[in-house]
Amino acid sequence: MRLVEADELTPRELAAVERIYVDAFPPDLQAPFPDLFADRMLVLLDDAGPAGLALVRDLAGTTWTFLRYYAVGRRGQGTGSSMWEHLTGLLAAEGRTRLVWDVEDPGEAGIPEESVVEHRRRIAFYERLGGRLLPVREYHPPHDDGHQPQLLLMDCVLGAGDVASLRELVEGVYWLRYGRDPDHADVRRTLLASDLI
Repeated sequence: MRLVEADELTPRELAAVERIYVDAFPPDLQAPFPDLFADRMLVLLDDAGPAGLALVRDLAGTTWTFLRYYAVGRRGQGTGSSMWEHLTGLLAAEGRTRLVWDVEDPGEAGIPEESVVEHRRRIAFYERLGGRLLPVREYHPPHDDGHQPQLLLMDCVLGAGDVASLRELVEGVYWLRYGRDPDHADVRRTLLASDLI
């Protein structure tokens, strides 16, 4: 298995990556596939072709990287764990000190039981790989369609040298990923609910 940049793929391989992406996320959490190429798409290849994708964005002015999407096409074969090892190893070698991402909150009111189970399973997967669920509450980043799902924030330390506080991390993600400055009502709500101000 190897992790490659998406621009190294053939059109047929890219079509397989798009299928993995569409199958992995509900429509309300998907951006149009062509829009993903504004960020860095890394694809795990095995003997059968594309096996997974990780869409990342380095958060400018920091040594953090935001994980926008992470999906595998073949579950139960260690593909997700293998891709994680490749991804975190690559980012650490590039000098990145922290990987940050958000996940759907299984405690969101009114969601179906199968969604609760899936959200918990996803969090447990990341925790097995060293991810940490951060004590951040009322985190509702905006999405392209105006929908603001209830999410949780996770991270994984990749290397030494990152001394950011939790407040700096929350403000940085809102600003550098979602364009919300620290005085925006969304950011203030999250900081207050998380006892960070």
